Amino acid sequence: MAKNTAVIDPRSSCLTLINIYEVEPEKQADLAKALSEATESTIRHQPGFLSVSVHSSLDGKTVVNYAQWASREHFEGFMRKPETQEQLRRFAGLATSVAPSLYRVSTVHAD
Repeated sequence: MAKNTAVIDPRSSCLTLINIYEVEPEKQADLAKALSEATESTIRHQPGFLSVSVHSSLDGKTVVNYAQWASREHFEGFMRKPETQEQLRRFAGLATSVAPSLYRVSTVHAD
C-alpha cells in the first residue's frame, strides 16, 4: 500500500489545523518529538486523518504542527476523545503558549 503524503490543494475539501507552539529553545526538540511520536502511534490511525507535518523554527522558539483532516467532522470526532485531550495537555505542557486555528487552502503558488 502506498503511503499518503501531504498535499496542499485549494480544490481539496480537507480541513487544515495549524497549531503554533511557542517554546523555550531547550524544549523545542522534545515537543517536535512528542508530536511526531503521537502522530505515528495514535493520530495517524484515526478516521479522517490525512497528514501531519511538524516544523521547528531555526531560532528554536517555535514548533508548528500542520495537520490535514478529511473533514471538519472527522477532526471534531478526534478532538472529542479523552485520549486526544490528554495528548494536547502533554504537548501544551512543553510550550509557553499554544495557538491553534482551523483553515481551508485558498491558493497555492508553485513552480
